[in-house]
Formats: sequence, C-alpha cells, structure tokens
Amino acid sequence: MIEESAINPFLAKALGFENFDDLTRFYVYQRVGRSIVTSFGMKLEDVVKTIAGGEKGEWWDVVKKGKNKEYYMSVKSGPRDMNKDQTIEFSRRAKLLMEKNPNAYPIIAMAYGKNVWPVILDTLKKQGLDPKKHALAGKKLYEELTGDKLYHKKLLDLIVTVELKKTGGKTILDLLEEKTKEISKDFQRKYKSIDDLLSDTF
Repeated sequence: MIEESAINPFLAKALGFENFDDLTRFYVYQRVGRSIVTSFGMKLEDVVKTIAGGEKGEWWDVVKKGKNKEYYMSVKSGPRDMNKDQTIEFSRRAKLLMEKNPNAYPIIAMAYGKNVWPVILDTLKKQGLDPKKHALAGKKLYEELTGDKLYHKKLLDLIVTVELKKTGGKTILDLLEEKTKEISKDFQRKYKSIDDLLSDTF
C-alpha cells in the first residue's frame, strides 16, 4: 500500500486514525469496494444474459430473439447507472430498431432497483418512448424475462449460494477482515506509530 501510494497521508491525518487496524480497514474496504462494484456490474450483465438465454449483440449487451418478441437490452446494474446522453443514444438506436423490426423490444434492463432515475424516464418520454415499457428495473425486469413474479427472490438466494461456494463458506466481509488483520500486522512490524507510517508515504 505504501509503495503503490494507496494511502493519502493528508486524508488519513484529517480522519484522525490512531491505530493501524482502523487505518488499514478504511483503505482495504475503500479499495476493494471500488473494485467489487465495477466487476460485479459485469457479472450482473452475464446474469441477465443467462436468464434471458440471449447473446451479446454488436451494440446491445443482450439480444434474445423469439417468435413474437425480440429483446434488445442495454444492461445496467441499477436504476441510476445511465445518464441523459446514454439514454438519448439508447432511444436513437431503439427507434431505428423498431422501424426495421416490428417484433423488436428494446429495453434498458436494470438488474436491481424499484424506481428508475427521473433523468432516464424524462429523457425517454422526450424521445417518444414509453418509460414503463422500455426501462425495467429489478423484479419487473425478471418478471418480463421469465414470467415469474417471484424470480428476483430466487435469484437472490442463488447468488448467495454460488458466492459462498466460491469463497469456502466465508462472506466477503470475513475475507476483508482477514486481509485487514494481515496488512495491519505487517504495518505494526515495520512502523512504531501511525505518524511513522504516514511520513513514509512521502
């Protein structure tokens, strides 16, 4: 962490860390948290693709072609993960698609959430698209894809089971605490105090 300049000494001092455990825990959680959010977003795209039984498209994240309805999905983790410009581009592509193919059903597919961000809803309306039809979040998305109103609950249970198998029955918090203790002990061997550690960051 020191060699990689992962610790901001000014922030650490301002936050008043007085022991190695607290300092280490803050930076381990911060670093891993950012990484998990990014990587899990990609995992959720795979989850939606698997549930739909679709494939990656040229621009669309998931394409699932059926007899009467062909899904074209732009997958987002949550209901706030799309800005105005992205929504305009989605709308442009969606309208072109529906002009060419009457069976096409373009969706902003949000893996979790209840209420879609107003920017997305308002932009879809201004672009002439029905937000209730083209922006589906959480259980509404899974119900559309599977016909099962309770599919979101089954999916939650499944993800927990799969992740615990991968980590040998330990939660991510267990693993983070183990890593925190390991790094903290390493710091304690190298430095007499927090101030010594922070001075070494320069």
